[in-house]
Amino acid sequence: MSSNQAPVPDARFAETMAGASGDFSKEQQDIAVAALILRMGVISERQLSQALSTWALHGDLPLHEHLVALGQLDVETCNQLIERSPALLEEVTLATGDTGFTSAETVVARTLDSVDPSGAIARLMGIRSVSGSGANDATGVRSSVARYRLIRKLGQGGLGRVWLAYDEHLKRPVAVKEVTAPDQSSAHERFRREAEITGRLEHPGIVPIYHLGEDIETGQAFYAMRFLGKQTLHDTIGEYHERRTEGDHDPMLLRRLLTDFVSICQAIGHAHSRKVIHRDLKPENVAIDSFGQVIVIDWGIAKVINELQTSDGQSSSRDSHLSNQSTMDGQVLGTPLYMAPEQAAGRIDELDERTDIYGLGAILFSILAGCGPHEHTRDSTKSVNGRELLTAIAGRPSPKASDVNPDVDPSLSAICAKAMARRQYARYQSASELAEEVQRWMAGENVKAYRERPEQRIARWIQQHRIASQLVGLTLVACLVALTVFVVDSHTAQNAERQSSFDQMQAYKSELEVQLEATAESITKDVRFMSSLPPINGIINVRNDATDTESEEVWRDRLEMIYEEFLRANVEYLKISFTKISEGAAEDIVCVERNVRDPAYLRRVPASRLTTHNEPELLAMVSKLSRGDVLLAVRGADEKADDHIEEGVRLVAITPIYDDSSGVLFGAAVIAIDLRHQVVEFLTRLDQGTAAIQVTDRQGKVWVRDTPQSGVVEANKATSITDELPELKSFYADDNAKHYSNDNEGVIASKILLDHFNSQTTVGIVLKLVE
Repeated sequence: MSSNQAPVPDARFAETMAGASGDFSKEQQDIAVAALILRMGVISERQLSQALSTWALHGDLPLHEHLVALGQLDVETCNQLIERSPALLEEVTLATGDTGFTSAETVVARTLDSVDPSGAIARLMGIRSVSGSGANDATGVRSSVARYRLIRKLGQGGLGRVWLAYDEHLKRPVAVKEVTAPDQSSAHERFRREAEITGRLEHPGIVPIYHLGEDIETGQAFYAMRFLGKQTLHDTIGEYHERRTEGDHDPMLLRRLLTDFVSICQAIGHAHSRKVIHRDLKPENVAIDSFGQVIVIDWGIAKVINELQTSDGQSSSRDSHLSNQSTMDGQVLGTPLYMAPEQAAGRIDELDERTDIYGLGAILFSILAGCGPHEHTRDSTKSVNGRELLTAIAGRPSPKASDVNPDVDPSLSAICAKAMARRQYARYQSASELAEEVQRWMAGENVKAYRERPEQRIARWIQQHRIASQLVGLTLVACLVALTVFVVDSHTAQNAERQSSFDQMQAYKSELEVQLEATAESITKDVRFMSSLPPINGIINVRNDATDTESEEVWRDRLEMIYEEFLRANVEYLKISFTKISEGAAEDIVCVERNVRDPAYLRRVPASRLTTHNEPELLAMVSKLSRGDVLLAVRGADEKADDHIEEGVRLVAITPIYDDSSGVLFGAAVIAIDLRHQVVEFLTRLDQGTAAIQVTDRQGKVWVRDTPQSGVVEANKATSITDELPELKSFYADDNAKHYSNDNEGVIASKILLDHFNSQTTVGIVLKLVE
């Protein structure tokens, strides 16, 4: 199958460049500057990543100016980068052989491919789908039967390049790796050894090899393996430290990374059991698949222990520059930023499993500190060719994670330091031993690498044995620590209990508000119904001298019968009446009332006992109501009522009745309910023991009290809530204040308006937490 079609240029990129002319585009110059920054170690990869997150490759601001503005580059270093970038780009032009005009997107792709074969800059710039079709990259198919169709290049190292491919036989995506220097026998041999060594390691944490073969057209060796996606442990570590810098200190983030680290140790332990050492362990060589499984990859310089190695003394001369991802020239193989001292010194015969233990410790260092262990060493040496860096790694003490990140747990820092000990005998002697130490820390147990101080050991013992520590003390210090823990826990428990009681008190207030609103809504609906009864129209017609076969006494009797049955069905109602309104006074026409002392007794008020009400203000409000409107009013126990119902706090609902023939206001229907008795019944059913609840009028006069000690009682004396709680004076004085809360005093209050058009219907609710 033929190679992929060249990408169609984006409409945004109208510019074209002639590569051979030396007229390089802004994008090419930015890529060259980024490559030189990483090679020279001017700033760390993490710092560059943060800078790139606020910069656009295809924008108008050059990268070097952006870095100077951020303070990450000084002017002198910036000038050096600008001077060196054309020479690097000239190499790209000669390597790609471009002689004509090429699309901007293709130029960017080829520049990235040639300047940065490893793909680090492309990853930092977020260009993960670069086709990678440079002049030296033959796309198309691999295998004698055209089994694998190449899609795009994923990355490139010193030994080979990796492609995303499609397995035409099994219909699945795979990764295909091929040697980059097939004409060099040493590279070809190392490539085959990588495939053979990786293939013999069958473990969930090691990338599986599907097929090893040669392309029938070019004779180029390649092997197919599982496609793991884009994410590596390096990406996950970077994200963790970015979140930590931004204030996200969720311990589960570190715990997940340590769980992944344990899985890496187990995979390397399996390789060691097969006498294979990796020799290039770093976060970039640990992939994370879509299921969250960590996979150790890139076994290109792996070594079989106790087996003759003729290729260790050789390496490709292709990567003569040093970067944080380079394979060093001569006898030094690996990545300097994560390299063990014996590896940096070139002592090949001393490399064994403990060299990988150092590499595992370097990965743990990166997890804890957010950078490679030798990154600060590189910055201090200002090495360009790498020799000073190798000398420093081989001769200086191993760095400590706690020196870079002071927040690292001392036990974890000690584990990392032991794994990265300068002398091999001082390190953990197996990967499983290192994994067990980390697991021990995650379980809250003591680790062998860190000698705890007595007070630390006591604190950890108390944390794991709180019940036992409260019963007995091992020493005086243990008793004091246990007492401290007990006091803190008790205080926390008290606060939690108090908050729970406070929340329950809020719920009581809400329930009481709902009950009061439901009562107002119910009496509003009922009074509308009472005003629409046929006997009312009959009485109006008789009084208007309209022709009617029935007398007023007959209609009155029928209306009284309906009112009586309604009172009997609604035991909370005190009185229902039909009233004639005229000349500022209201005269009852029909009235049925309940005896307060004997609620079962209902009485039809005879005509001779009907009452005339003189409440001009209230009647004026009623006269302004439209048909169907309802006015609510609250009448307190201290007010002198015109009828003989003198006890309780009444909620009165009034709705106007108009003469259908003339449209003139005739009278009103009135229902009265014992509001205080309603509140008493609800609080009795509530049966709470958390707070002292008091229900008041709008001025703070107490109607009902409910306390855990005395239960629910009606207030018979004119007492004010502000006498008991002076801080509520301003709350009751302000008509616009609806809610009050004082967490320290454990007091909450609210005012509810039963009729939104009549401020006289305000009811106050006050709750105070009982400590």
